[in-house]
Amino acid sequence: MAPSDVASGSAATARAATRPKTARIRADQWTSLDELARRLHDARSTKAERITSNTLIRIAIDGLLEHGDRLEGDHEGELLAAWLEFLDQRKAARNR
Repeated sequence: MAPSDVASGSAATARAATRPKTARIRADQWTSLDELARRLHDARSTKAERITSNTLIRIAIDGLLEHGDRLEGDHEGELLAAWLEFLDQRKAARNR
């Protein structure tokens, strides 16, 4: 399912189309992800759909898959640096 399909479809349909995938994350990532999901969930203007850590993980994956051509590097640190540089460039372009 393409990101645009998920965005336009219902939450139930999007969840029904998902499959579990295990990722090893650090304790600080776990905590921060849960805190961010909780903050976004509490700040919703429409209370129809829950925002969870899994929601945020799926969003991050969709972003990486859509813009994966911006990633380059030989290890996690270099890949992260390339991704953050791409995000900074997008943010700067929006602010012009």
